[in-house]
Amino acid sequence: MRKQSPLDSLISKTNQNLLAVLVLQPDRWWYMSDLAGRLGRRPSSLQGPLASLVEAGILRRRKDGNRVYFQADPDCPFLPELQGIIAKTVGLVDVLREVLAPFGSRIKVAFVHGSVAKSTEGSASDVDLIIIGSTGLMELSPALEVTEERLGRPVNASIYAPEEFVEKLATKNHFLLKVLEREKLFVVGDENDLEKTACQQAR
Repeated sequence: MRKQSPLDSLISKTNQNLLAVLVLQPDRWWYMSDLAGRLGRRPSSLQGPLASLVEAGILRRRKDGNRVYFQADPDCPFLPELQGIIAKTVGLVDVLREVLAPFGSRIKVAFVHGSVAKSTEGSASDVDLIIIGSTGLMELSPALEVTEERLGRPVNASIYAPEEFVEKLATKNHFLLKVLEREKLFVVGDENDLEKTACQQAR
């Protein structure tokens, strides 16, 4: 069973993470320290990977005084294809986060589970998504359709009101218990928020 991203054998993790930031926000110039902070890395550790991506014609570089900035190169002949590949793999969570952002005040927790979260998916695997909040499928459907178009794969969303989520846990719902035991990629909130949502609602 595959335990790595489909890109792992082709592109280093560092380059994948850089591309997920830079090519999915192609209009923004990123300062080196901002990139490092976003990725949780030291700026010096990104110098080599960034230089190689510039040399390959995927990124462009500019200096402003002592500051060095990077941006996706709009003249890269395969930039649209690269954006599609990154969005469907390492950038998947960023795409979901962006699409769900307008509903942020009504979503307590959202996460991807299943084969995508475990990195065992095929190229056409569904994106299994759980959303806990005060919004419904009818309201979210247009956003989920946009997500499917951008990711190029179906999004299978299960949406629970907080009260319903807690009730299903209390009655030991087999599906939810299995999901909570396994790998998750958080789109909104984190593991602590998930536990807090269950505990607060239970009280």
